[in-house]
Amino acid sequence: MDLVRDCLDKQLVDRHGRRMGRVDGIVIEIGGDAQPRVASVEVGVVTQVSRLHPRLGRFAARLARRWGKAAGDPYRIPWSQITATGVNVTAGVEAEKTPAFAWEKWLRAKVVGRIPGA
Repeated sequence: MDLVRDCLDKQLVDRHGRRMGRVDGIVIEIGGDAQPRVASVEVGVVTQVSRLHPRLGRFAARLARRWGKAAGDPYRIPWSQITATGVNVTAGVEAEKTPAFAWEKWLRAKVVGRIPGA
């Protein structure tokens, strides 16, 4: 599997087919004499922005800490629960029970919910 082509930036869906965002990062463990192995995938604004530039990532992390759990640390899904299924990447988790939706929930409560007629 070509990780960048088949996994990175692909739509991530949970086990019930609900969209969870995109795969923003891939975590690879390198240890001693063993070959590198894929440990997990990351979902989160901080990871996505860090790919553009490390300083932007640090800035996004500071904003996340300032706003509380809204954008928080990236959510990691173990590689054992990931399946690349063509266009999408399927995670063996339930989206509502993960912190992957923290940003959307915060936006819904603090921004969209305050718009008249929303």
